[in-house]
Amino acid sequence: MTDSLPPPRLDLLIHSPTPASLTPVLEQLLEASPVLTSKLAPDLHATFKQSPPKTYAELLDTAATLVAKWDVADQALFLGSHPRIGETIGLSSASAKEQQPGQGQQQTPGEVLKRLSMLNALYEEAYPGLRFVTFVNGRPRAEVIPELQSTLSLALDPPSASTPEPRLHSLREKLKIHPAGSGPWRSELQRGTEAMWAIAKSRLGKLGVQ
Repeated sequence: MTDSLPPPRLDLLIHSPTPASLTPVLEQLLEASPVLTSKLAPDLHATFKQSPPKTYAELLDTAATLVAKWDVADQALFLGSHPRIGETIGLSSASAKEQQPGQGQQQTPGEVLKRLSMLNALYEEAYPGLRFVTFVNGRPRAEVIPELQSTLSLALDPPSASTPEPRLHSLREKLKIHPAGSGPWRSELQRGTEAMWAIAKSRLGKLGVQ
C-alpha cells in the first residue's frame, strides 16, 4: 500500500458499483480488518449514495457515526484491528511510523517494551474483548505506560533494567475485571474508538489531503 491517497475526488470512489473502492482508503486511514471490509465499507457506500462527502475528513466523520451505531461486539472487533502499543512486528506502514521513535529519539529500551507487553496482557484481561488504543501523538512509548497503568488502577515503579520486572501473576491478583457490556467496559470501548478516529485524522493530515 502506498503512503498516499487519491486526490479528494471522492466521487470516483463513492459512485463505484461496489464498496471495494473504499476499502483501501479505509485501511490506510484506519487498519485492515475483516469487519472493515464486510461491514464498514458497505455501510459507508450505502450512506454516500444519499449524502456523499466532499472531503476525506467528512468520510471519516461519517464512518465514526456509523461505527457508533453498531452493536458493541462489532465495535470491539473494529477496535481490535489496531495494533497494540509497543508491538514491533506485523505493523501497517502508518502504524510502524507512529510507533517508531521520532527524529533525535533513541530506540525504545527493551524494559519499556516488556512493560508494555505485560500491561497490554493485563488490560485485555481486565476488559475482555478490547484492546488498549491511545493517540500517541508523537509521544515516546515510555510515556504511554503511566496512562495504561492508570487505566488499570495499578501503581508500579517506572521500568528500569536495574530493577526486577513485576510478576504477571501477582499483578493479576490486583486486577479488577470489567465484564463485556458493563458500564466501565463500554466507557473504555468508547474511549478506544475515539482514539482510533483521532489517529485516523492525524494520518490524514500527514498525507496532506482534506
